[in-house]
Amino acid sequence: MYMIYRSWNQGMLGKSVRQLAEPTVLEWIRKVWSDASAQDTYDRLAHELGTHVYGLHCLFREEGPAPRTMQELRTLARTRLPDTYQCNVDEHSVRVLAKGLDYEVAYYLVDDAAVAADPERWAFAVHDGPLPEVAGPPSSTTAFTAPIQVTGLADHPPAGEGTTYAVLLTCKAKHDSIGWNPTHALPGVRLPRFGAALRDLDASTEEWPLELEVLRVLVAPGEDGIAAALERCNRWPHYDAVTGNEPGPPTSHVAALRVMGTTPPEPERHRERTVIQVGEHVAQMFIHDGYDMFEQWFFFDDRWAGAHPDLAASLIWFAYHWDPLCSRDHMYLTPCSDNRIRYVAVVGATGQVQVRVAEPQDEPRVWDLHRWSYEKRPPGEVTTGEVLGTVEVQFQQPSPDTCAFTDFRITRTRHGQAVAAMLGRRIRHDLRDAGIARATGWLPEDYPHGRRFLRALGEIHEPSDGPNVLFVK
Repeated sequence: MYMIYRSWNQGMLGKSVRQLAEPTVLEWIRKVWSDASAQDTYDRLAHELGTHVYGLHCLFREEGPAPRTMQELRTLARTRLPDTYQCNVDEHSVRVLAKGLDYEVAYYLVDDAAVAADPERWAFAVHDGPLPEVAGPPSSTTAFTAPIQVTGLADHPPAGEGTTYAVLLTCKAKHDSIGWNPTHALPGVRLPRFGAALRDLDASTEEWPLELEVLRVLVAPGEDGIAAALERCNRWPHYDAVTGNEPGPPTSHVAALRVMGTTPPEPERHRERTVIQVGEHVAQMFIHDGYDMFEQWFFFDDRWAGAHPDLAASLIWFAYHWDPLCSRDHMYLTPCSDNRIRYVAVVGATGQVQVRVAEPQDEPRVWDLHRWSYEKRPPGEVTTGEVLGTVEVQFQQPSPDTCAFTDFRITRTRHGQAVAAMLGRRIRHDLRDAGIARATGWLPEDYPHGRRFLRALGEIHEPSDGPNVLFVK
């Protein structure tokens, strides 16, 4: 089996990969159970895995027999692992996203057979080291297709052959720091001329990530590729986009060089530790970002992807989904999870409100609803497609018969009470079908229309010695 640990302090790859002798997760858990429980669990697991995997030792700390099935392991993982945002378990793997000490971390325990059976999801996760530089012949007569929708860099790309992809694994904040990195693509050009195409592109860069904006202006006149520009990118002061005080992307190559000459990099950044490798059809930069952290920049074209389709597809998936097995075309606000569902109340074409599971096209309107929680909603009647309420529920966590609420917003318009009741009735039906009897943790009692929503779900018990509990009707 494999242990993959995603953490920004795990070397230049931002991950640690360890293949263990046992072929399955359950066999490995059962083998180390007694030793890990009897010894110093933290050190025992670190010796076994080659690194400290945040929180994993808590799985072995409490007394009790080793799990006999993956279903038993699923319950133990969801009840014992600390600071867990999400914990997805199937018959062949355990996938966890946790808070970590400074940033989010993710780790995966996965059977050998599962990796071999699904290389489009696991090939990059288990790959230990930089990408292979040699493209070689295509592995298939079928052209490479990205597994998820990519973001185009231009409405009117060059009229040449091929496509170049840019995958940037970057850490911008403590939260949402694993996943959420979309892949950008520029059709009509391959990597040998990608630099010239970027430099000469007649397109707005307002929606580009800062890294690509800087790369563009650091391609010097007369350069075709990006090798020299990546070396200059390593000297750019910093790529944070949080405080608003950082140097923005200049409008010319000369202005960019002037910024690098007058603005020193942050003292914790060590440019000499950055690793840059550029081949004919793949380029990669592991840029030192301070202390023990690296970010990873990958560029490859369709020829490299055609020779390594599994590696290319899994890298794109790995960048956007924290969970390599996430199969949902989900919204930004609803992360990868096999038990986390967002419901929305949406105005239909006839003006009637419909309650259903959220779909990707609802995302802009969900953002509107969140924004209107803090500022006044524009006047006027609700319109078709408007989201009047949203509730996110984590099913069967921390135990099979419980759930937890992770988001709650109801419109402040006159529709609020009715929307709250509709959402409550729909969610109550799904909870009962899933065998869930109660909700624990945070309850949205103090939110607008929160009490009305909870009454439609069940009854609230208010014990004197603990938090309130909702029992589903």
